[in-house]
Amino acid sequence: MTTDSLEPFEGNGNNGGGNDVPLDAAASEPPVAAEWIAPEAALIGDALAAPPPPPPPSRRWFRRGLPRERTSRVASRRRRLLGFAVAFTVGAAAVIVLVSVAALSLSSTYRDRVLPGVHAGSVDLSGLTRDQAMVKLQSGYAYLGDGLVTITTPIGTATVSYQQAGRGPDVEAMADAAMAVGHSGDPLADGASVVHSAAFGQDIPVVVQVDPTALAQRIHALARVTTVDPLDAQATAKDGNFSFRPGAAGSSLDETAIGSTIIDQLTQAGAAADLKMSGEFVTLKPRISNADAHDAIARAWKMVAKVDVTWTTPPAAAPVSWKPQDWTISADRILGWIVFGIQPDGTYAPTLDRAQMEAYLAGISGKVGVAPVEPGIVWDSSGKPVDLTAGKDGLSVDPAGTASAVSAHLDALAAGGSAASNVEIVTGPIHPQITSVASIADMVVVGQWTTTFYPDISNGNGKNIRQPATNFNGQVINPGQQFSFLRNVGPIDAAHGFTMGGVILGGLSNHTGAMGGGICSASTTMFNAAATAGLQIDERHAHEYYITRYPVGRDATVYSNGVTTYDLKWTNDTPYPIVIRAWTTPGSKSTITIQLWSWPLGRTVAWTGGGMGNIVHAVENPPVYTNKLPAGQTVRAEYATNGFWTSVTRVVTDASGTVLHNDAWQSSYVVVNGQLQIGGAPPAPPAPPAPPAPPAPPAPLAADPVPPPA
Repeated sequence: MTTDSLEPFEGNGNNGGGNDVPLDAAASEPPVAAEWIAPEAALIGDALAAPPPPPPPSRRWFRRGLPRERTSRVASRRRRLLGFAVAFTVGAAAVIVLVSVAALSLSSTYRDRVLPGVHAGSVDLSGLTRDQAMVKLQSGYAYLGDGLVTITTPIGTATVSYQQAGRGPDVEAMADAAMAVGHSGDPLADGASVVHSAAFGQDIPVVVQVDPTALAQRIHALARVTTVDPLDAQATAKDGNFSFRPGAAGSSLDETAIGSTIIDQLTQAGAAADLKMSGEFVTLKPRISNADAHDAIARAWKMVAKVDVTWTTPPAAAPVSWKPQDWTISADRILGWIVFGIQPDGTYAPTLDRAQMEAYLAGISGKVGVAPVEPGIVWDSSGKPVDLTAGKDGLSVDPAGTASAVSAHLDALAAGGSAASNVEIVTGPIHPQITSVASIADMVVVGQWTTTFYPDISNGNGKNIRQPATNFNGQVINPGQQFSFLRNVGPIDAAHGFTMGGVILGGLSNHTGAMGGGICSASTTMFNAAATAGLQIDERHAHEYYITRYPVGRDATVYSNGVTTYDLKWTNDTPYPIVIRAWTTPGSKSTITIQLWSWPLGRTVAWTGGGMGNIVHAVENPPVYTNKLPAGQTVRAEYATNGFWTSVTRVVTDASGTVLHNDAWQSSYVVVNGQLQIGGAPPAPPAPPAPPAPPAPPAPLAADPVPPPA
């Protein structure tokens, strides 16, 4: 080692250090005074760093000293080092500037494309536009959508395909990340990125996406079909007793937990193509526990008791015949009404079947109360309804309100409380169904009949037939109401438009023997109108002898003498009111027509029979002379009419084919011989013819010879 290489140092007393020099290396030089020379500042980056503090003077230096010429050499070396540092710094800066310019130029060239060296996993995206990168990424990672997740469910296993989960490459995110390399807008950072990408490449992470909504929908669909529903405990009433069925818990997929686990797995790029997962389950508790059902049965037994229902408050405008009424609902019927279910407050408890209760109470309502009065119909001369007469509300049992009262009574018993001894019914108005002329616009003719008659003394010259038509016209028969001919026609007397007419007594006609005689043409017409409408016929009587103007077996006589009464009655057994439309035509040959109007009933009527049996043929009696008629005037007192027996059957069905009525009406008509009456005295009988002369005796014959005795 030469002296030019020596530098100031502080020995450590041994030769182990890199800069330590043996003490005997300068033993031949004379000692000089020690002088500390500050070392050159070190380059830190592009600036000069402050020199470190001087080391403490070495005792060796003070003892031995340094040559004076060494000081100049050290200064020279310091100047050389400073020049090198400046040159290096300038060169490095120039290189950085050149590299930055080149990087910026390259970044500008790839402004809308991915820089060279950028790749996502195994897919190289160098030089591609964003759209091209997305296409290449989609193609390169399409396999991410291939695979199945097998999930254990409460009833076995089920699968979710990766496609159903919406798994695949997030090509937009990866393309955006690739485009961001070297395109941040910071020249230095972009230049560094360009250099790094070109020299070493730039890898962006593979991003896998899963559609949470699609996955949740698929898991929810699996949960619906794989859930084991809980079984509610149940109480039922059957055969006069209550039975119990225990409940059981159910099980279902925990949709949230299983969905989160699948997303965590599938968003990893290296997820297996056949992923098996043990499903996470939730326990589904039954809504009705065994204790709930047992408690409900105990409450139900307290409800099984007879209920006395009363109506003690007189209704307004009640007829004088109204009186308080009561009914008893038996305990057995109550038991049959009890059902069990979850109540509005969420408890499981016994209750009553409202439909059965209200049907029962509606049956009571139809038998009691005050029926409404339907308004009458006013018709014009053309048969068009133009006005209504006043109607009136009725009053009866309100089935819904009374059912609520009975339920409250029994609920009090079920709760263990005391209840009243009886339940007062709740009443409600019954409104007429016909409320305006417009309300009958949709009515149709459900039954009608026309009968021909000849005005003469036997029917009061037609008055006794026309007056009933006038009286009936516009009358309305309510649902459930019975029509009575003798009641609805009103008083039959002269003050009410009637006069004397014919009557049949003892099989003979008295043409002026009864007030209102001949009215049977109206009653027969009404019978056939009601019968063809399919209504319930309650009473009908045949005439004593057959009248040819009426259909065989379908006539209807009415009669009352204060002791014996024959009436025609029918009941409106439909849910709608029946409106009567009746009129007559004038002339020597007149007609009476009765129509029954209502809303469509859907009923069909079929007739059979009407044949004649046991026929007794009538004959023409000799004429009878009477001084009650002007001499020579003739009157046909009786028409020769055969007697016979017949039967007619009517079958009424509803729209479904159910038979509503099956009626058979038998009629036995007496024979009536023809009888002509002639005014005046009968002619004298003709003189008897002279007796014929007796015949002459025959001439005697010659006697036969007498044979001799034997």
